[in-house]
Amino acid sequence: MIIKSLKVLLIGILSVVVLFVLLVVRFFSIKIFDTQLQLRHMNQLVKYYESESFTPIDEQTFIDFDMFDPNIKLNDIQMLASHNSYKKKAVPLGRLFVGLGDSFAEARALNYEYLSLTKQLELGIRSMEFDLRLRKDQFMLTHVPLVDNSSVAPLFDQALQEIKLYSDHNPNHLPIIILLEIKDDWMILDHALQKIDSNHLIKLNNLLRLRLDDHLFEPHMMMESGISLKETVQTTGWPSLSELLGKIIFVLHPGSFTNMYYELDPTLETLPMFIGAYKDQITEDYASFVVHNTPDVSSISNLVSQNFMVRTRIDSSLIFNESDFEQAKLSGAQILTSDFTVGRKDLSVSDMIYLPNQKMIIRKPI
Repeated sequence: MIIKSLKVLLIGILSVVVLFVLLVVRFFSIKIFDTQLQLRHMNQLVKYYESESFTPIDEQTFIDFDMFDPNIKLNDIQMLASHNSYKKKAVPLGRLFVGLGDSFAEARALNYEYLSLTKQLELGIRSMEFDLRLRKDQFMLTHVPLVDNSSVAPLFDQALQEIKLYSDHNPNHLPIIILLEIKDDWMILDHALQKIDSNHLIKLNNLLRLRLDDHLFEPHMMMESGISLKETVQTTGWPSLSELLGKIIFVLHPGSFTNMYYELDPTLETLPMFIGAYKDQITEDYASFVVHNTPDVSSISNLVSQNFMVRTRIDSSLIFNESDFEQAKLSGAQILTSDFTVGRKDLSVSDMIYLPNQKMIIRKPI
């Protein structure tokens, strides 16, 4: 009887182990499949741009001002931005694990996805947000390791190449602003994830320059001699939009890697990314882009009046709030990030939001 019970117990344990291994293999296969899709997509893009059917995008479709007006500066406009712009839907099993480990409300919030980066750009998105992780010495765009790791652009270097292809073939596009958040959470879910150190940040800088070349607009390109970036922003101000047409701007999301990145070069002369700041960090010399998640009119207006570029969130957890949208517009924040912009693959047109006159980018109300 005891031997029989032990056999049953052993079979039960082995079944659980086998099931766990199968689940892990299933989750990791998603990343492999997405990578193959991305490489195939890149090959198709090259053929598309070389074909006779390709025509450059008319930027005027998305805006309500003259983008060649030298008097309009970067901080004079307001644009809608996509949130987690690389994301595909988490598989049901992954959402189940998130529900069990966190909350089912959070799990439901993962049930959304975007079209390709190129399609978002073609629809008028000029600001995106990426979550960057290091896996086996390769930078990847992933939301939550293992359980929500599906992406339209998992390989970061290919994502950069995709954006550059768009820029090459649409040279008069408004500047594309990418908010890059480096993440090292939930590493326990994927043994191949690596901790990012300063050497990896140098590698990241080199990759940005290698892939984007002269499309990249860097902090030193606007800094006045002898003064900091913050002082430049508050005196000379930002370049005009006409000077930034065809450019791509990367902003490091404020967080645990801010100091590490800043310490690579406190002068900012050799750094390709702007360093984002929270509102309590605007005294720093690198302060230029400010991440202000809550659409607080008074607080953001104060930052905007000091010439800072401000990014705020319209919604969270996939719950759209009309009042927050109105507050965000009134605040004067230049980048309004939402999960309800064009480019969402699973959203009906009637549920997508726009700025006045169905535009994606407008001249910021005074």
